[in-house]
Amino acid sequence: MNELTSKGYWENYYSNHYAEASKIVSVCSYYDNYWDTLLGEGSKGKSLIEIGGYPGRYLAYLSHKYGVVPTCLDFNSDTSQIDGTFAAMGVKDYSIIQEDVLSYEPQERYDYVISNGFIEHFEDYDTVLDLHMQYLKSGSKLLVMIPNMKGYVKLYKSLVDKKNLKIHNLKSMSLKTFESFAKRHNLEVLELRYFGEFPHTVHQDLNTFQTFLYKIHRLLFKKWLNTFVVKYPSKYFSSGIIAIYKYS
Repeated sequence: MNELTSKGYWENYYSNHYAEASKIVSVCSYYDNYWDTLLGEGSKGKSLIEIGGYPGRYLAYLSHKYGVVPTCLDFNSDTSQIDGTFAAMGVKDYSIIQEDVLSYEPQERYDYVISNGFIEHFEDYDTVLDLHMQYLKSGSKLLVMIPNMKGYVKLYKSLVDKKNLKIHNLKSMSLKTFESFAKRHNLEVLELRYFGEFPHTVHQDLNTFQTFLYKIHRLLFKKWLNTFVVKYPSKYFSSGIIAIYKYS
């Protein structure tokens, strides 16, 4: 299966200072409303696995906040970053599975399954999404988040963040992707929507013109326009798509 990124890319991307409690909380608490829908009351002691979980910050945060027992499934060779992330949040009871999700045969099923920013890095994203079903047991829940890079976001990124744009499969970035997935597997849809502010952040060095565009967009959206983007989410300006399902 054609992957748009590599093991080395992710190990380098998360190489510096991600195992800090303040940063973990800052990133993960943004999604608290969705975590509550997924987990809520009664999740303490239950099992949770993240598909493509490196470096483990969502798992560490959710274990700390809700008391779930986390498992990180990822093909990266560097487990020290994952161990450090759990240690930063005071989580001691966890598991790491160093396997490629494309070939790994699960040894158990879980109460909760999540993946964040994962399926869009594959050409055959539907097949990768279908693999998530192997980890669900009756009554379990699944949460999938991916970025949105369509609409005006695509135009903006093609000008200032083209390298990052190229490692994402934009075909996956549609509500229809997740509606079809639910129908294929008879899943109850608890949440399915665009969400988030306009993604002005870039992942590459910028020339003078690109720097100007970046600063203008950061100013306009952070100061004024994000209020409307958050209130009226859409494929044109929102930063992400989130889907939460229940498996009967």
